[in-house]
Amino acid sequence: MKREWTVDAGDDLIPVVALCLRDETGRILAQRRPPDRSFAGFWEFPGGKVQPGESRRAALEREIREELGIRIEG
Repeated sequence: MKREWTVDAGDDLIPVVALCLRDETGRILAQRRPPDRSFAGFWEFPGGKVQPGESRRAALEREIREELGIRIEG
């Protein structure tokens, strides 16, 4: 199933961050969206919206901590 989305120039853009985690064997961590959310059942990388006044790095650290319970180092 192939779907395409486009963004109109007039649309408001929402800054987001996401992280692609890969283990030593090359497996990639992805999560499936819950059935009660938009794009239910789609696969996604952990991440989320950048809050006003928040750096992208801080947003990524917060989202990964919230969604996976782990801290990013380095």
